[in-house]
Amino acid sequence: MKNIKVNALASLMVNVLNIVFPLITNPYLTRILSKSNYSYFNTANTWASFVVPIAAFGIYNYGIRAISKVKDDKNKINYVFSKLFYISVITSIAVTALYFIFISVGEYETENLKTLYYILGIQALFQFLNIEWMNEAYENYTFILYKTLFIRIAMLVSIFAFIKTEDDIIPYAIIMSATTILNYLLSFVWIKREVSFVWIDIKDLLMSAKGLTTMLLLANANMLYTLLDRMFITKSPDTNYISYYTISFNIVMLIASVLSGALSVSLPRLGYYLGKKDYNAYENLINQGSSLFFFLMMPTSIGIMILGTYATVIYSSEKYLEAGIVTSIFAIRTIVWAIETILGKQIMFINDFESKLTSFYFIGGGLNLILNSVLYFCNIFKPEYYIGTTILAEGLVVLLEIQFIKKHKLINFESVFSPLYKYLIVSLGFIPIYFITKLAFHIHSYEITLNMILMVCTVISICGIYYLVALMILKDLTINYAIDMVKGKIKKS
Repeated sequence: MKNIKVNALASLMVNVLNIVFPLITNPYLTRILSKSNYSYFNTANTWASFVVPIAAFGIYNYGIRAISKVKDDKNKINYVFSKLFYISVITSIAVTALYFIFISVGEYETENLKTLYYILGIQALFQFLNIEWMNEAYENYTFILYKTLFIRIAMLVSIFAFIKTEDDIIPYAIIMSATTILNYLLSFVWIKREVSFVWIDIKDLLMSAKGLTTMLLLANANMLYTLLDRMFITKSPDTNYISYYTISFNIVMLIASVLSGALSVSLPRLGYYLGKKDYNAYENLINQGSSLFFFLMMPTSIGIMILGTYATVIYSSEKYLEAGIVTSIFAIRTIVWAIETILGKQIMFINDFESKLTSFYFIGGGLNLILNSVLYFCNIFKPEYYIGTTILAEGLVVLLEIQFIKKHKLINFESVFSPLYKYLIVSLGFIPIYFITKLAFHIHSYEITLNMILMVCTVISICGIYYLVALMILKDLTINYAIDMVKGKIKKS
């Protein structure tokens, strides 16, 4: 069995790459591309993002769990891999064909927008090559790290080489689709060395496809939240609103995805412990993972909330100033998202309650759909309102999950939530620090100046020091563990 600390480090590095490179390319793109062209891209990408997960058919999460439970049996691995691959080929072709037919009969503001729909939608056709779930189940995180580095460098070089004017939106879409497909292909070639295709009866494929329907709904429940918000916003008469939402989403979730890296690598190990009925090891890993996640997530969310507009302006230039409030509200949403990530993926899903989890997602998603529809018919399209509806919807999901987990006694809630409360309360101390520092620097606008950047850096530094010192005084286990680990490394060196 591979070292989970090495896996966590490799996964963390992958997520770091996934945030560092967009932090280089996205600010460049928002400054080079015109607001209208960037809005066209975000509109087309929203609808492509709706189609691609359907083509994937929920196989990703199902595959990780299925392979993790049989990874000691080569024949069973080949059987599961082949079955899921064949189903994926069928769904990828069928969904892409329907998507292209739909696009061909639609009416569009410009020919560029229609072309963007086609270019970005082609990613759905190649979903059958997206077998990263095999690499995750095999815990091949070192390979994923090297591959991600290669793909990100290729994307970076291509963007700077071909995107030079405000109208280069088509080349940008081609780069995005091409690198995505290359990413799938490299993973497929790598994992194919370890598995073989075997014959699967048509009857078995049909039975599995029927069972995967639940996973399809579960994997695509996100469509009823942030993606649904974006779909409604694309109908706004102000085409810039979709860019405001997308930019804010990218800023917040890029960081959040890095912090959730340690949780992702623990899923196969959690499944393994449950398969071996080692419940103590399972609960210990849940507690360690959730504590570390909340330790990082709470200060990040509060920090982005208070610095949202400054972060947005620095990230995307002053022409997207109006997206600042959206970024701050998104930061609040990540607190609810973080709690749901623990309850949903780490506890309910891994314990095979995906059907119940799916029903909760659809109850919350139904609420979001109703609230979004009310906004739409009231002719309200400002993105901050749509994020508000998502917060309410996801809050309902969290309440349903808490009730279910308590009823079935799946975990000790006190050990999971005590660190959350502590980290959140300590992080609220960032608010007075922000206002005092802003006053000291005499910052009264969001213009990008050296003084403004110094103020932001000072706030981050003071808040970071305050957070660590406060937790040391409170004798927090996570910070003490980190300090002991650093001391151990120093002694060894």
